[in-house]
Amino acid sequence: MPSDDLLRLATAWTIGLDTMARAAVAAVTAVAETQLRSMMAEALSGKFADWVFVDFLTSPPRRAVSAREPDPGLVAALGEVAAQSCPVISSAVTRCTPEIRASIDDEWMLGGLPDGRPVASVIGARSVAVGPILAGDGACGAITVVRGRVGPRLGFRELGILSQIGRLAGVAAERLRAVPGGA
Repeated sequence: MPSDDLLRLATAWTIGLDTMARAAVAAVTAVAETQLRSMMAEALSGKFADWVFVDFLTSPPRRAVSAREPDPGLVAALGEVAAQSCPVISSAVTRCTPEIRASIDDEWMLGGLPDGRPVASVIGARSVAVGPILAGDGACGAITVVRGRVGPRLGFRELGILSQIGRLAGVAAERLRAVPGGA
């Protein structure tokens, strides 16, 4: 089962980029997009970030949410937030370039919850990085990592790693769409 390879892919920032590349090769051949999305979100939410959103802009759009210390009700509510309603995510997807916000200057940059509260405030966002998931000639989604008020802010190192993971996830998504019965 490729889930172990995907887990290594998503957490490769701790082991090195060559491991990530080997895991990606294994992952692109045998995993469904849903598994890819969910496992990446879950794995990245460990030491890398407090919150992770993995969005695939399919019809309908799909989102996986994971947190270091999850609140099931909040995770469910965050799953309903459309990536297109989040300015920082929309910008990264539209421009096909990664985005980083070392500080939160707009409490609505991550959109709003169904009850009307701004996501950034509710989850205690301190810094945000978004890596587009690139497939074909554009972005088919995004990986967003959020660090809270404790610990160091996200920086260019994390943004580079996130960009690499986004590119590999795009390759995996492209391959899956090309396989009969894939995503």
